[in-house]
Amino acid sequence: MKETKVMKRKFIIASMIASLTIPALAIAATDGAPKKSHKGDIFERLDTNKDGEISFEEMTAKSTERFSKLDKDGNGTVTVEEMTVSKREFFDKLDADKNGTISKEEAKAFHEMKREMRKERHAARMMEILDSNGDGTVSKEEFTAASDKRFEAADTNKDGILSADELQTMGPKKHGMKKG
Repeated sequence: MKETKVMKRKFIIASMIASLTIPALAIAATDGAPKKSHKGDIFERLDTNKDGEISFEEMTAKSTERFSKLDKDGNGTVTVEEMTVSKREFFDKLDADKNGTISKEEAKAFHEMKREMRKERHAARMMEILDSNGDGTVSKEEFTAASDKRFEAADTNKDGILSADELQTMGPKKHGMKKG
């Protein structure tokens, strides 16, 4: 029992170190200029079923997924050895030239690769939202319909005008766009 608590404590400490290290590498790759995130970005990522609410399962899904990746032998615990393997694998991803060090260029390249992956996911989500007939393209009519639907949803008092308050409530929905 005591060994489990020690392992949990080590896992939490290692996770905290990783959570501090990765953003530092990303900031270093962007010449120290941290990027502002969109207001609803974290909420949108956690609200996986896009119902406007975050359930306990949604909140813990990423942690469970990360834990499962660390638990290489699938026994429900993460050993120091498993953590070490995981950290070495991550380092090796960053160390593109395999010289045993991570240069600013390598950190920047890794950051750019992650950014491109996010762009691709965003484009796929936008297509899912806008391509209402599922033909793989967005027509002017589909685009206009989505825009009209977004406006109507934001215009809560139905006066045909968006007030500052109505615009503010659109923010957490990531521009008010939801598949529906």
